[in-house]
Amino acid sequence: MIFLPTYLQQEWNQLHQTIPNLSQIKINRKVICTNATNIQIHGFCDSSERAYGACLYIRSTNDKKKTSCELLCATSKVAPLKQLTIPRLELCAATLLSKLYKKVTHALNMPINESYLWTDSSIVLIWIQGPSNKWKTFVSNRITTIQEETSTATWRHVPSQSNPADLISRGIDPSTLATSTLWWKGPQWLSQEPSCWPTAEFKTPTKTLETGKVHVACLQTPEDIIQGFSKLYRLIRVIAYCRRFINNCRQQSANRQLTALTTQDLDQALICCVRIVQQISYEQEIKDLLECQEVSTTSSLKTLHPFIDDKGILRVGGRLQQSTLPYHVIHK
Repeated sequence: MIFLPTYLQQEWNQLHQTIPNLSQIKINRKVICTNATNIQIHGFCDSSERAYGACLYIRSTNDKKKTSCELLCATSKVAPLKQLTIPRLELCAATLLSKLYKKVTHALNMPINESYLWTDSSIVLIWIQGPSNKWKTFVSNRITTIQEETSTATWRHVPSQSNPADLISRGIDPSTLATSTLWWKGPQWLSQEPSCWPTAEFKTPTKTLETGKVHVACLQTPEDIIQGFSKLYRLIRVIAYCRRFINNCRQQSANRQLTALTTQDLDQALICCVRIVQQISYEQEIKDLLECQEVSTTSSLKTLHPFIDDKGILRVGGRLQQSTLPYHVIHK
């Protein structure tokens, strides 16, 4: 008799226990509001190292300017056994979305006022903006498909936390899925005026990923820096070398450091990574602490007594501060 490894057995047991919760899921068959005067299609795509997927929403507005947004359909695929880079996986997700978009627009057989396709990968947006023959074969073939099948749609950038396709690529517990507003209705801002939608401008560089030995990506936000790497140690080393380069440029030629990265260099780079991630996830809390020395009463961190240390890192307080434990253990 063959037994599963403990961690797989635990995952299976948890899945087995939550599967009955699927019966709680109710799907609206009516996706377009009554007396609709404006109908839009919004598609989202995302990828992880395990899977990638895409989902489409119908956004409709009636004659009283009331807007509704409903999930129309979704699809997914398991990531290839051959390991691909994260940008290439994101490109596969965008290709899947373009094919889904083409099928849906043909099947709906109704006038669509506007169509928007969203990805949280700035590299994919850069690829899509350029001519397909500019990239290497893998990228070129998929960009050709995307550009042909989504010529009537506009591609835009969406923050990862607002991307419902992230639930496809990362997976979600069935009980959580039943009540997920992000999945069934799309991001909250999608039901608001277009002026409330995320905006980001991207400039196509002369040389970018998949074109030659020199890889240059146009990153517009700190989040783009984090998403450009699939492994933490690579991200830390790249940031450390960037910091080294900047410091060397500021110093005299004779004082420039030509040695390998030190532990201190890597520690400082890690602090930069932490600050970037915290700025993405706790932007409002950090702003409140800097301005008022305390977070809002509605913040999820309120009971943890957060503060910002001398290195600009958001930490939590609590009763452990009276103990003799190390500083980094007391204030996580």
